[in-house]
Amino acid sequence: MEEESINIKKVIILVGAYCAYMLGSGFSTGQEVLQFFTSSGATKGIISSIIFMAFMMIFCYALYGVGQKMQFEDPYDVFEYYCGKYIGKIYTWYSVVLLYGIYVTMLAGGGATIHQYYGAPTSIATCIMALVSLATAILGVEKLIDIIGVIGPIKILFMIIIGVAAFITLAGNPNLYSGNSAFILTTASGVKTASGNWLWSGVLYAFLGLMFGVSFYVINGQSAGSVKEARLSGMIGTVFYTLAIILLIVAETVYFDVVKGQQVPTLAIAKRITPILGLIFLIIIVLCIYSALSSMILVITRKFAVDKTKKFNFVALGLTLIGMLVGSVLPFDKLVNILYPISGYSGIVFFLFIIYKEFINNNAFPYRKNDKKIVENNGKTI
Repeated sequence: MEEESINIKKVIILVGAYCAYMLGSGFSTGQEVLQFFTSSGATKGIISSIIFMAFMMIFCYALYGVGQKMQFEDPYDVFEYYCGKYIGKIYTWYSVVLLYGIYVTMLAGGGATIHQYYGAPTSIATCIMALVSLATAILGVEKLIDIIGVIGPIKILFMIIIGVAAFITLAGNPNLYSGNSAFILTTASGVKTASGNWLWSGVLYAFLGLMFGVSFYVINGQSAGSVKEARLSGMIGTVFYTLAIILLIVAETVYFDVVKGQQVPTLAIAKRITPILGLIFLIIIVLCIYSALSSMILVITRKFAVDKTKKFNFVALGLTLIGMLVGSVLPFDKLVNILYPISGYSGIVFFLFIIYKEFINNNAFPYRKNDKKIVENNGKTI
């Protein structure tokens, strides 16, 4: 049976950690939302984001729950749990490589953000972001969740500020919404699109979220006090994240004149609202990227070593140095346009395995690494 008690403080921390992880450089810079949602036109983009939310709630329900119930020693074991030994191993290593590619993309996003505002060399900015994130990951899982759990709500707050500013601007000029939305759909806008179909973009973005966060969702679920608490935090986090997407779609549409051609659309919007907000938002974006990078390098390295060990520190340092080198030379918007859609497509088959195991045949693909009965925190077997 599942433990029914819920620690509200813990749920808030886990929701914050979810938002901090998801609101990485792709989202916080605005490139992700621009290519997956805003590029379809504002209204269709918003509908597409709601479709994304529905899928992500299913993913979080399953992965947060199984993370709490199974308490995997290696979070990547979730692939074997859902897909069986052989397909699970393929997905495990594919996920590691894919997540590392997204990590490099986020490093490039951090460098592009600081370069756009200060004019500092992209390579130096990328290196600083990488090293600070590495230092945080070395602190371990629990400390990381505590840190980024505080950062997540701050990110949501500033997305709300940008959204409110967009609505105020829209009130003074209602034609901006429809006019810019129509212009975005033309080739003259120059906007890269993740998919040629607005409906599919929302579905694809959900599968990107699945593959991007599988191991982190499991780790987050493990940190909860019960299955119910784990699932609730994942689903609430999805709602807040979707709200941030919708606000950003509106803002990018209303302020498209300043967004066009920018590597970091959100920063351009913030500077248009007021230069002071631009400076503050730069700090927020850097925090977004820092928290996501810290989480990702920890999750990736956990495949090779347990955190808080010398081996973990050595592997994390090596992966960070390689990421710094690659992230300093590749353009951010092109990385997003190539890597993120591929990530989404790769999640489709894995989703089918989740549906089959979770909702159709729970005895499929028996998990062999730990034959002990699952034990809840109150000591009762289930």
